Amino acid sequence: MSETAPDGSPVDLYAQLPQRGEGEIVARAVGRDSEILELGCGAGRITRQLLARGFRVVAVDQSEEMLAHVEGAERVRADIETLELGRRFDAVLLASNLVNAESDEQRRAFLDTCRRNVAEGGVVVIEGLPLGWRPAPDESRLGDIVTRVVDVAVDGDVVRGVVEYERHTDHWRHPFAMRVFDEGGLRAALAEAGLQLQRFLDDHGSWLTAVPAPRGRA
Repeated sequence: MSETAPDGSPVDLYAQLPQRGEGEIVARAVGRDSEILELGCGAGRITRQLLARGFRVVAVDQSEEMLAHVEGAERVRADIETLELGRRFDAVLLASNLVNAESDEQRRAFLDTCRRNVAEGGVVVIEGLPLGWRPAPDESRLGDIVTRVVDVAVDGDVVRGVVEYERHTDHWRHPFAMRVFDEGGLRAALAEAGLQLQRFLDDHGSWLTAVPAPRGRA
């Protein structure tokens, strides 16, 4: 039986997902010599890209099975929500749509951890769903992995469904529930954690940088 992370993510699938240029996006957003705290690193798809570009990476995940696939980085097994490392980082990375957690409490905890661990003058890099996202009914490809979204239900700004993955004879299903933002909602979520939107890094509002808000402002 396939190993599954605590959040339901199939470990063997995540270990096979191809790179999609995430490292290049992050590299453009942070300083050349940055030490990066990567929250929710999974099996290290982005970690490897960052290491290849010369960044120092502290890779955090709650799954021991996921972390077993990560090499070359300082590995920390921990829940993002309660992470305390006792030091600050030039950049904090929160990717994989974690900012779109359905639970307001969990999302706030994720962003609080970003704020708590980023150095003054540092930057938080976030990857989320495109602004106003709705799943497409057709198939798409990640390398040689075919993906489709099925059983979709939309309730206000919450989208639920199941992502199906196929690779040769292997099949995986991963249920999800995500809260979709417009720009105003995203800014408000950041402000609750003492962060402010700095800039978007793509045309869809998926990638962005945020910085600590000046004291007295959020």
